[in-house]
Amino acid sequence: MAPFGLSALSSRLRGKGSAQASPWSVPPASWSRPLGLGWEQPYTVRYASNLDDGPCHGMPLGGFGAGCIGRAPDGNFNLWHLDGGEHWFGTLPDCQFSLFESGATGSRAHALAVKPQADASRPEAGEPLCAWDWYPASTTGRSTGTYAARYPLSWTEYEGVFDAQVGVQAFSPILPGDYQRSSYPVAVFVWTLSNPSDAPLDLSLLLSWRNTTGWFTNTDPSAAVTFVMTAARSTTTCRPLARALASATARWMATA
Repeated sequence: MAPFGLSALSSRLRGKGSAQASPWSVPPASWSRPLGLGWEQPYTVRYASNLDDGPCHGMPLGGFGAGCIGRAPDGNFNLWHLDGGEHWFGTLPDCQFSLFESGATGSRAHALAVKPQADASRPEAGEPLCAWDWYPASTTGRSTGTYAARYPLSWTEYEGVFDAQVGVQAFSPILPGDYQRSSYPVAVFVWTLSNPSDAPLDLSLLLSWRNTTGWFTNTDPSAAVTFVMTAARSTTTCRPLARALASATARWMATA
């Protein structure tokens, strides 16, 4: 049976006997793009009847036949193929990683994605999570990171915003010769946080996720996705993200 995990996937992509590469040594054949950089003239489908979600697509995460989600080149989760036969594409802003950093140059916190224009589940609500500090997008004059993908691996590197070196490698266990574990509904995110200086750094990584129980059930004859809203609100949406993460870090350090 094939070995399970990131090392097996990496070794197969790089070839047996090759030297160990750093986390950001992306295979040359990968597709890559500056993090969050928009498109001036994106490709559009030829016929209106064809499906076209736009250019901001990332590598799908999920086992064979198990559905998938997708994290885009701007860091947002926007692909939701979790209901059999139903295609739904749109950003859910509160499904996101965030990072708090405190060191000699000060403190900062960012959701690790470019600010979305709307919450796709309730577009009429206007600007989503306005209290959150979103990660700055790359421009033609400045790169704030890089997204790269070569199925079944993707890499996102953040640069020029945090003092720490920050990156994540995402994959699902698509393993040659092992159909059983290749069909697991699993997505793995391996984060690398390192301090390139001698000065101390405090870092806190957070994952927030909306409760989507009951959204993707394939029980509706119309195959429509139903959004179930509750009255409860996350405390992180009601105050600046930096304060929320700093408070969480302080509680964690007090109990460590």
